[in-house]
Amino acid sequence: MLVILAVVGFIGPRAQGDEREGQRREVQAATSDAVSALMTFTPQTLADQQQMVGPRLTGRLLLDFRSRGPAVVLPAAVNLGAQMSAQVVATAVNRMDSDSARVLVFVNQDITVPTADPAQQVVAVSRWADMRKVDGNWLLAGLQPVGPG
Repeated sequence: MLVILAVVGFIGPRAQGDEREGQRREVQAATSDAVSALMTFTPQTLADQQQMVGPRLTGRLLLDFRSRGPAVVLPAAVNLGAQMSAQVVATAVNRMDSDSARVLVFVNQDITVPTADPAQQVVAVSRWADMRKVDGNWLLAGLQPVGPG
């Protein structure tokens, strides 16, 4: 009996750890997907972007995106004829529970604004992504700059 308890005690925490690691990977993948989609657009793809990105968002960010489009990421993006592509290079879960998570996201952004000098820039940025689990899916609820305080 003592041997059985020892085996169960040894396997139990490991199984929980494996499950948590799987959940962590799931939220990181959803974060990467949503942030990449939100931060990638061209003037020619704005209508398609609404349909592609909307299902990856929730809450206030979804409402802001529906009303402002890419301007939630790059103010005046539409007026400037800007295009942007984003590649998420790393994510790290800061905190997580069953239906919410905060994820640190590192992104390489390639931004082109025809009226700017230089017209194209590649910028490395970091953001806090607030994720919410809605109907079994991790959705992006907020995206804030990383900074002091």
